Order: sequence, then C-alpha cells, then structure tokens
Amino acid sequence: MTNSEQLPAKISHASLTVSARQALSGNWGIGALGSLIYLAVALAAGMIPIVGMFIISGPLAVGFAFFTLKISRENNADVEHIFSGFQQFGQALIAYLLYLIAVMAGFILLVIPGIIISLGLSQTFFIMADKPNISGVDALRESWDIMDGHKANYFVFSLRFIGWSILCILTLFIGYFWLFPYMQVSYAKFYDMVKTGRHPDDLDGNISKHLLEDELI
Repeated sequence: MTNSEQLPAKISHASLTVSARQALSGNWGIGALGSLIYLAVALAAGMIPIVGMFIISGPLAVGFAFFTLKISRENNADVEHIFSGFQQFGQALIAYLLYLIAVMAGFILLVIPGIIISLGLSQTFFIMADKPNISGVDALRESWDIMDGHKANYFVFSLRFIGWSILCILTLFIGYFWLFPYMQVSYAKFYDMVKTGRHPDDLDGNISKHLLEDELI
C-alpha cells in the first residue's frame, strides 16, 4: 500500500479536532498561557531582526511543538517546555534556516512550489520535539517522507481554522490565545496520525469511528 493510499487520508478531519478539544479539556488555561508566552517571546525577538528570524525562531518552534505534543498526548504540559528547543539549539537553527531557504526558493520559482515545499516540511519541528537527538537535516528529510501523499490532506485540514481566525479578529485578537493552542494541538494530532498511520485515539482497533462519512456508507 503506497503512502497516498494509507489510512490517514481517509480519517475525518473533524475527528482530529474533536480529539484536540478533548486533549485541551482541563488544559485550556495552560494552552492559552503557553500561547501568550510563545507569541510574546516571538514578537519581542522579531524586533531584533537577525536574532528573531534566524536564531530564536527555530528553537522556539521546536519548544512549542514539544509543549503542544504534551497537551495532545494528555501528558503534563508546563510552560517551561516552550523553551526546551534551546537544548537542541544548533540543530533547530539549522532546520529552521534550511526550511526558510527551501520555502523561499520555492516561492521565488512559483507560488505553488513554495506551498508544496512548506507542506512537505511542515512536520519538521514536531519530529525534532519527538526525537531530541535527530539532526535538523534528518528532521526535514523525515517530514518530507511522512508527508508524501498527505500534503493536500494537510492543506485542506488547515482550511478548517480560517473561519475561527476571522471570528477572533472580532474579539480584538484576544480569541487567538485560545484558537492558537487549539490549532497547534490539532496539528499535533495530525502529526501523530501521519507518523503512525492511524488515528491518534485509535486504541481499541475500531477505526470506523474515525473515518470520513463517505467511508462509512
């Protein structure tokens, strides 16, 4: 069975977001606080262009991925986890720089190649959070491999949050402190899905409850 024919492409996106909300139950406060800290640090670092874009962003992305994976897997998440990526500083920096170069090169060629590359490399920081000893280059390569056949699926999945994003604007962006962890935990669920080839909540072997509706007919 090829990657494009594997089970994840058939799993309902709604079941992933429901799973994310269940993981956030009782964790909305820590999720919102973690998002506030992450965004504040990223914004502050961004005021120093080289530091923010090329030095802080990579380790911070790995740390926030680790934080959201903790919530997603219903482990004890702590805001200190947001800074755990600095333990992988060198490799996180390499991964982030190569990611930027690859995506920008794709957009310079044409918009669509840039989008495809960004989708293919989208799991890089989750992989680094999951595998602390992996190199930045290997994390990029592994992301590309596991996203083979799932790029369009991930793109469509991301579209689910556009409406919520628009609504958050009406709250003067305050709603983003809850939407942001919801999105990131949902993406963590997607990562576990493509990594394992099954729904992250499929502990009893009953995959039918996670499939798309048209797969149940």
